[in-house]
Amino acid sequence: MAVPLSVAAMAWGARRPLILDPRMSLVERAEPDPAAIAAAAGAVRGFTADMYRDLALTGDERNNLVCSPYSAVMALAMARAGAAGVTAQEMDTVLHAPTPRPQALDAGLNALDQLLVAAYHDPGGSGEECPRLDTANALWTQYDLPLEEAFLGILARYYGAGANSVDFWGATEAARQEINAWVSARTNERIPELLAQGALTPMTCLVLTNAIYLKANWQFPFPEEATEPAAFARDDGGTVSVPMMASPTNDIGYLSGGDWRAVDLPYVGSGLAMAIVVPEPGALASLEQRVDERWLRDLLTGFVQLPVRVRLPRWTFRLPTELGDLLARLGMPTAFSALADFSGMSSAAGLSISKVVHEAFIAVDEYGTEAAAATAVIIDRTAIGPTVVADRPFLFVIHDVATATPIFIGRVTDPTIEQ
Repeated sequence: MAVPLSVAAMAWGARRPLILDPRMSLVERAEPDPAAIAAAAGAVRGFTADMYRDLALTGDERNNLVCSPYSAVMALAMARAGAAGVTAQEMDTVLHAPTPRPQALDAGLNALDQLLVAAYHDPGGSGEECPRLDTANALWTQYDLPLEEAFLGILARYYGAGANSVDFWGATEAARQEINAWVSARTNERIPELLAQGALTPMTCLVLTNAIYLKANWQFPFPEEATEPAAFARDDGGTVSVPMMASPTNDIGYLSGGDWRAVDLPYVGSGLAMAIVVPEPGALASLEQRVDERWLRDLLTGFVQLPVRVRLPRWTFRLPTELGDLLARLGMPTAFSALADFSGMSSAAGLSISKVVHEAFIAVDEYGTEAAAATAVIIDRTAIGPTVVADRPFLFVIHDVATATPIFIGRVTDPTIEQ
């Protein structure tokens, strides 16, 4: 059953938050289900491998790369909650959704997110005593778009996605600024403008957003006085000078493969860690081709505690990217086409994903890591009508519309001939 929003939204004002369901701001908090958490973690690993491998192998190999597949999974899973038919099947495949579909994905991500929030949620924390990991979801909808009760219930129960009524049609820029402000506030201002000008249009009718923020100090900080300039050898044969941090010997995770070595740097509390994988010279591209869910699982579960010294450069960068082509390549092209089926979301016809916008930021220094990411799934109305292809001789008339006065008339029998 669709929930009409027009009367309520106009009464509240187009840009005021509108709670569409009494449970909308409440995430289900049940006892953790280890099987559900394991299945969701496996799905995130699978999507992480696919997303990273595609970004690494299709982009400029000289560029840095950072992304948060966890954020992307959350936003896409909310969109999947409103998908049906082939669209839903393709999204399940790309998201590595466990069975039964789609219930296991929603419940599993909820359980996994609640586990992480319980372990690392420290609003306003500095990351010095324990890691701070904040996540948030939201729904932004055109005020007169009818939404299905079942869709709203899933977003409320499993994703805690508060609903906000906006006017994409009449106040597109105001809606963009409101969404960006929400993202900025929930990423500690590290993602200040997720949606660039032009990302939303009057045809936009719904946006699903996820934001994630991490601040965590190292369990074993790098002494600042030990940092000194050192050469960093690029794969193109060049070298650059970087501030290279150096740690004393600490008992940390260590693992080696055929052409790489890895360490696992723990953050305070040892619940979170950063795995650093260093391939042999020139072997990074070959390694990236082998990254899959099994490789990630074996890496993240295979570390053995050994006394290890680490030298690591400081770095800070961000990467904004649009994931539409990547997701289509991974196997969900229908969601971006006129054949998309989001009937589980709304009774409105012609809804499809126009863009999936993602941005991630990371800063690493002697004391720890700050990272943030956000994802927006933008759903537009698609005008579905006849297609006219002028691939044979045709007639044309240039005319005044109001008076129907022909001004030029002609025909084209061969566009390549210049007489």
